[in-house]
Amino acid sequence: MNCYDCATQDHLARPAVAVCHDCGAAVCDAHAVARAHHLTRIGIILREEEVEPAARVVRCTTCDAAYAALHHHAARPARRSRVPIR
Repeated sequence: MNCYDCATQDHLARPAVAVCHDCGAAVCDAHAVARAHHLTRIGIILREEEVEPAARVVRCTTCDAAYAALHHHAARPARRSRVPIR
């Protein structure tokens, strides 16, 4: 199986080393992004705890950029409009 991104960008065919977790595309080592994924469990008094060690998630560069944009947008605080009180 060859890398989907290399095939669509007119690069030489490179063998795939992984499959994207989100879209299922085959990716080569140049287009694969491996990230740590911290699993959680519910502990005492309904407290969420991270499980160690972290799991691994492999995404293609397109899905990784979309995932990063989603979490970057969600992490920014909402802007408050400053309306003078009369």
